[in-house]
Amino acid sequence: MSSSARKWIGLWLIAGCVMVFAQVIIGGVTRLTGSGLSITKWDIVVGAIPPLTESSWTAEFAKYQQTPQYQQINQDMTLSEFKFIYFWEFFHRNNARLMGVIFFAGLIFFIIKGWMNKDLALRLAFVLVWGILIATLGWIMVASGLIDKPYVSPVKLSMHLTTALVILANLVWLTLYVLRDRKQYGVYAPRQKRIALAVMILLFIQLFLGGIVSGSKAGLAYPTWPDMNGQWIPSALTSLPVRWDGILYYDAGAHWEQTFIQFVHRCTAYVLVIVVIWFFFQLRGLSAERVFSTGVWFFPLVVLLQASIGIITVLHCVGHVPVFWGVLHQAGAMLLLANTTFIYYHLRASKA
Repeated sequence: MSSSARKWIGLWLIAGCVMVFAQVIIGGVTRLTGSGLSITKWDIVVGAIPPLTESSWTAEFAKYQQTPQYQQINQDMTLSEFKFIYFWEFFHRNNARLMGVIFFAGLIFFIIKGWMNKDLALRLAFVLVWGILIATLGWIMVASGLIDKPYVSPVKLSMHLTTALVILANLVWLTLYVLRDRKQYGVYAPRQKRIALAVMILLFIQLFLGGIVSGSKAGLAYPTWPDMNGQWIPSALTSLPVRWDGILYYDAGAHWEQTFIQFVHRCTAYVLVIVVIWFFFQLRGLSAERVFSTGVWFFPLVVLLQASIGIITVLHCVGHVPVFWGVLHQAGAMLLLANTTFIYYHLRASKA
């Protein structure tokens, strides 16, 4: 691959990373403002055009009025308020459409130009297929809140979020693959590479748990730190009957489920912070190459920043989940994921 091809494909992939980052942020705002169920059908082409007349808005509002969310929660909503939540869901869906168009068009263009080898083309084709999977899971998630319950399933929401984060990690990895040849920038460290993989797995477990915490609104049950409403191990874990319904389907009264998922999410966060800081000392000094060294030094800073934002988010979960802090916590998770992917990419298991 020529240097010119690497440059343009790299810029295209960086744009993809930024768009996915923005899409997850928009999705977070959509969820926290209760906007995700405002559009009641999924039209791939026609749905790209918003209502343009007052009669069209009235018709869309009438469709929303048939949903459980309106009938059970938003009975007093005005047309103006509906337009606000419609905007966020419309923005979320159309940014996804735009990403698909840009990614597909760029892929075809670079293949026609002959700038891609077979390996890279196959990896990018996988990203395209994975994007279709994310969109499908997104609609399944939304559909779960349009039948008889006014909320989406926490598990389905978490699956949608986690698959989006998988594609972000994949795009970060591919960007590095194009711009930073591992023969030149890679670091031979088989033991550290295995540890990096373990950290990546632990991080994805934490991200999945975080999605369920968000979907079940578990933060509202214990808006305190470092204890949980005055207890280090909540008594609800043993005094209430074990149930899983509140994780599969949102239920504001599912106190055992909210207690369990927040407690596990907190404990996993502590483990992750300790492991990342310990791993930093294993990575420090492996290479004097400036970019890699900078990424290593950012690692403990990013995980501590993310943990701090998580604590602030919990402390602000009094009566409602704070949109600003909730979205910022999501952004921090993506930065930590990108940082972990960066380190994993540069570590090589063989000298070849």
